[in-house]
Amino acid sequence: MKIYFAGSIRGGREDREKYFKIIEYLKKHGEVLSEHIGSENIDHKGEKLSSEEIFNRDVEWIKKADVIIAEVSTPSLGVGYEICFAEELNKKNTLSFSRERQ
Repeated sequence: MKIYFAGSIRGGREDREKYFKIIEYLKKHGEVLSEHIGSENIDHKGEKLSSEEIFNRDVEWIKKADVIIAEVSTPSLGVGYEICFAEELNKKNTLSFSRERQ
């Protein structure tokens, strides 16, 4: 199973460790295409790729994914777009979840 995990990168770096744990769990159930989201090599500025490169890569991953899982605790236009794009592709297995902020 191919899994696309979506989470805020620029605004969600304080959640990186939580993302990492979620991704490690998901890897027990399939290939996580976007496992870099939990990487400590990405800072609050985001990735070292251009916006166009990131967009094209992520769109291809979403197309390939069997399931889309999004952590939506931190508002993110990118994650919102990814969820909408998955719905446009009629991805039936889309799950979004949020933790309560304290």
